[in-house]
Amino acid sequence: MSDSAAFHEVDEAVRKDEVREWWSRYGTWVVALAVVVVVAVTGLVGWRQYDQAQRAVASTAYSAALAQIATDPAAARVELEKQAASALQPYRSLAALTAAQLRATLEEQVTALAAVAPGLSATELSDLALVIAAFKSIDTPKAEEMVARLEPLAGPDRPFRLSVRELQAMLALRKGDMKRAKELWNEIAKDPAVPQGASQRVSAMLNLYGAAEAK
Repeated sequence: MSDSAAFHEVDEAVRKDEVREWWSRYGTWVVALAVVVVVAVTGLVGWRQYDQAQRAVASTAYSAALAQIATDPAAARVELEKQAASALQPYRSLAALTAAQLRATLEEQVTALAAVAPGLSATELSDLALVIAAFKSIDTPKAEEMVARLEPLAGPDRPFRLSVRELQAMLALRKGDMKRAKELWNEIAKDPAVPQGASQRVSAMLNLYGAAEAK
């Protein structure tokens, strides 16, 4: 046997001894860690499957309640209020928002929408609840109060800012302040993000009241 081969065998034996020693010290921890990783991954996959199943159930229940509104709004409201108390998000918030609009009178709807708005899961839903409440109140004594609450929602980063401006214009028109109403309509018309429907409404109002003034 050559010297190099002998050294190689000795080196291999030393390496094996080192591996055995390392395994005797840390092998149990390696196995334990592997088990923890497997259990964690299995649990995560299981939780995701469970969560998806629960969300599917919540979605189906919410859709069924919406469908029931056409035939039995009172029963639909009862079901939606149950979901608003216990369903997974976002269906809990959607159910609360819808149930509030099924109250018996317009005044009750406005009050309910204003009440549920702060507890909704997303800023967009909260803003939407207040905007709907203001639209429903526009021909009532509470119009000025409700529209005034919307001013923070008129910022450039808020999703319903143009709806807020429309409501402010409607209120100005009711109060006889044509100048302010036209200022708001023009502001909406110049906004690059104005939806087609809002653009058409604003153009119609400007044409109508501009023509009226011309007479």
